[in-house]
Amino acid sequence: MPDDTMLSHIADTLEAGAGHNDLNMVQTVIREGKEIMLELVEAQFPFDRDHDGRLMLGREGAHRANRIFHAGGDASGRMLVEYLLQRIPRHVQIREFVTVIDLLVENGRCNGVVLRSKEGQIETLHADHVVLATGGCGSLYCHHSNHQIATGDGLMLAYRAGAHLTDLEFMQFHPTLLVKDDRSYGLVSEAVRGEGGVLIDEHGRRIMEGRHELKDLAPRDVVARVIHEEMQQGHAVYMDIQACGEFRSRFPSITRLCEEAGIELEKGRIPVAPGMHFLMGGIQVNEWGESGIHGLFAIGEAGCNGLHGANRLASNSLLEALVTGRRAAMRIRASEIGKLGSQADEVEAKVVRGARVAEAAVTGEAAVTGEVGMAKEVEAEIDDGNVQHSISIQVPQTSLAELQRRMTAAAAIERNQEQLQGMKQWLMEMPTQALKVQKITRKQLELANLWQLALLVTESALLREESRGAHYRSDCPNRDYHNWGSRQIVHSLTGTQIVRNERIVPSWNVFS
Repeated sequence: MPDDTMLSHIADTLEAGAGHNDLNMVQTVIREGKEIMLELVEAQFPFDRDHDGRLMLGREGAHRANRIFHAGGDASGRMLVEYLLQRIPRHVQIREFVTVIDLLVENGRCNGVVLRSKEGQIETLHADHVVLATGGCGSLYCHHSNHQIATGDGLMLAYRAGAHLTDLEFMQFHPTLLVKDDRSYGLVSEAVRGEGGVLIDEHGRRIMEGRHELKDLAPRDVVARVIHEEMQQGHAVYMDIQACGEFRSRFPSITRLCEEAGIELEKGRIPVAPGMHFLMGGIQVNEWGESGIHGLFAIGEAGCNGLHGANRLASNSLLEALVTGRRAAMRIRASEIGKLGSQADEVEAKVVRGARVAEAAVTGEAAVTGEVGMAKEVEAEIDDGNVQHSISIQVPQTSLAELQRRMTAAAAIERNQEQLQGMKQWLMEMPTQALKVQKITRKQLELANLWQLALLVTESALLREESRGAHYRSDCPNRDYHNWGSRQIVHSLTGTQIVRNERIVPSWNVFS
């Protein structure tokens, strides 16, 4: 579009990220993302077009221009996955319905994975490189837009193997999930507001008036908090779609959700509420997706490379997935042909040794990783693929529903020290049962991962005594650039640290 530039997209990403973005990563993804999108257009990917064949570019929250490509109306992600699946070479084997239990790590190098097959057999798969593309952890909360299998498995696999996790306090809650009778049905895309939808209460009052200059298209953290406040005051919140032309054809997926929930679209209102949507943090990686463990990569939502900062800009996630996936593949390919070795040792130096430690978590904080981090005990003998693995997983003696209820109350859109301390105490005092991997069910393993991750998330939210992006502390409602500018909370098996990352540049410095 003539009124849009890469510089404008960069500025929007930095503003949404609340001064916590890695500027180099932002520039890289937006520059290379544009190249990939042009390649897809040239390859005739079925992006939405108007009656004259011109690309229909949409606008979403915190974007100041129409720059969003869509496919199938509101089914871009699904259509992209189907498109790429059709182009996988025939010799590539895809194994579904297996559970990865552990990463094989020896002398600082990841050499493969331990898994349990669909039939329940324990197997090992050896590989020179392992790429985690396991998404996030929406199942930590009662309402979320993720698939039910988003249980933080990849994050905890990497953590238990020795990789670092960072920025876990930054959980994005999408403002508009379709929620009826306390049941969430799915996402009401931000594109609806880009097409004229507005947020109203039960009396028809527009709730975003006077809250932000972009009103209904304000950044997600802003809109989610406003809706949360309205609901806390007893108001119902709706998406008013009366100004959206051709809603059913423009948003077929949302139309199906409404039909499932019994919503009459003719009335022009869809009941909405915020729900967990995206984790800005994750496995700490560099611009190539490399973790601090040789041979272990993390891409997409599973990895944290600094692109999103404290709050992701709408639709930057698919762009990130495309760019980081290609970059990891390039790195692996280059390593295989001997042109370029892995830079994991360089990452390790930057992330840990080279980072200037601003503070170290006090003695009590080390228990986060000391007690919970080693949630497995492993004794294994592996000989030519014949594995005899004895892995014990500490399974918390609670239900997923109870964990979700407590996390939603204490560590969701609005947080404070008292609630977070109570949540941390409940998690740390949780009785557990050690189960051998041969006996543990998939549900028990997922619950163990979520319990362990919940403690790290709670710890991060407690330590960051400020509000920034998607992390909002009602007892510390302002940004604190002096104490928290360019600082990250990093979790590892050796403890929790607050480190300064010089690659993080506050957005207000970038264009001055």
